[in-house]
Amino acid sequence: MICFISGGARSGKSQFAEQTALSYFEQMKKVHHNATLHYMATAKKSDEEMEERIRIHQQDRGETWHTIEESFHLERILSNFKKGDVILLDCLTIWLSNVMFERGYRLEEVEKSVNGWLSIAREKQFQLLIVSNDVNEGISHRDEVVQRYMYTLQRLHNLIVQQSDIAVQVQAGIPLFWKGEM
Repeated sequence: MICFISGGARSGKSQFAEQTALSYFEQMKKVHHNATLHYMATAKKSDEEMEERIRIHQQDRGETWHTIEESFHLERILSNFKKGDVILLDCLTIWLSNVMFERGYRLEEVEKSVNGWLSIAREKQFQLLIVSNDVNEGISHRDEVVQRYMYTLQRLHNLIVQQSDIAVQVQAGIPLFWKGEM
């Protein structure tokens, strides 16, 4: 199962995603006794403030979660999960920023990577929840780099939603289901 969750900054999307992942995990444990719950963090520890935010988030999630920090090569990690596992990938927006601006990925490389994630999830039959930010609403940006980033992110949103079982947008803590249901 693939679930795409988006929303604006501070919309409640990450909290909704965590609660949803925990719910799926409880369901999966009943069928797959060795199921595990994973939080794949794409953010990098760039400074003391970010390190503190990460520490607080890990502490809030507790010991139920296995946290994996990876900013670039998610396919390699995803290929190690098994049927019944629940993986929350938070977030697509930061991963895209990492690979575009630090690794120079172009649209084709980005789409190939994301298609790889989705194929692995389907093949291995684990629960994959992908969190992303809605950054394309409002006035378009004049900077060419920002426009390319936003265009690429929107292409990824479209790609993931097409292949997802569930697509949810969270606004003010309220989920709006665009595709599928829980």
